[in-house]
Formats: sequence, structure tokens, C-alpha cells
Amino acid sequence: MTLRTAKIGPVELPLLGALDLDISEQWFGGETTLRTISGAGIKQVAWHKLRLTISGRGWIPPGLAGLDTSVQHVVASCVPSAITADANRQATLPATRRSDLGYEPWAWALMPDGSTINADLTLVGSLATAAVVSGAQGYQILYYPQITAWISRPDIAGSRATAGYQWQIVAEQV
Repeated sequence: MTLRTAKIGPVELPLLGALDLDISEQWFGGETTLRTISGAGIKQVAWHKLRLTISGRGWIPPGLAGLDTSVQHVVASCVPSAITADANRQATLPATRRSDLGYEPWAWALMPDGSTINADLTLVGSLATAAVVSGAQGYQILYYPQITAWISRPDIAGSRATAGYQWQIVAEQV
């Protein structure tokens, strides 16, 4: 198994600086539910963006102290996201995804016993199609998010008692 790494701008997080790595995704944006005179809801969406909160612990510092937070950076995740495929085993992947070697999208067939089986994936542009797997109840298409973002100043702390470091950074898609 290959250990995957995240990138924040020019910094590829060292494995020893991110032994315990968490990346949470949060969609945010201009949306509200309006109400008619009868009380029926109408969803209004103007825009939405992705916020990644990346935190880690490790034996060495993550190397983020020199990042220029006054410019936008490409933030490449090492934690996959999944989209459930439609009845045709297809899903449209976001254009904002990693495509570098080792981070290509892939598909799983969801089996009745709760297991997953790798399914071949065909990718045409952003349209992903999983190959048929006998007995599958559904399919997931997985990919690694990558966004261009404004990043927060990193919070970094070191502990002599535990001989470790912990850190966190927030990236909001532009």
C-alpha cells in the first residue's frame, strides 16, 4: 500500500510530519430557503465552495511556517471523496480533483454483503463510468479533491513531553 501525501501550495507534507492526518470537507455558500405565503419552501442557491480543514500530528514539523498566506495556493488532498453513481453506473466528477500519478479516480462496486469490489473505471472528461460487476447493488466513484484556495495562517505546536508536533490549516476555495 502506498502512503499518500497532501500538498499545500509548494509544500508536500512530509509523512513524519503528518503521521496522524485528518482532512474535513465542508461545503459553504450563498444558499437559503425562502418561504411562500403558504409556507412552502423554495431553495435558492447562488454559489457554493469547498472548505478543507487539514490537521495533523507527527514527529517532525510539517514545514508550513514559510507559506505566503497573501496569495492563493493549490491544495491537494490525500483523503478520497466519493460520489454515488447513478443507475447507469455514472457520475460527473468535479474538475477540481487530483490527476497526478497515484491519485487517479477509481470505482467500487457495492456488494449485498457490505463489501466492496474494485470496478474498472472509464473516464471521459469529467464523466466517470464504472464497469458492471455481477451482483453489485450500486457503485461509488472515488477521487482526491484538489482546490485553488486562500489558506489560513497555520497553527503549529510542538511538545517536548510527547516529542511531537500538531498543526492545522484551513483552505477555502476561491
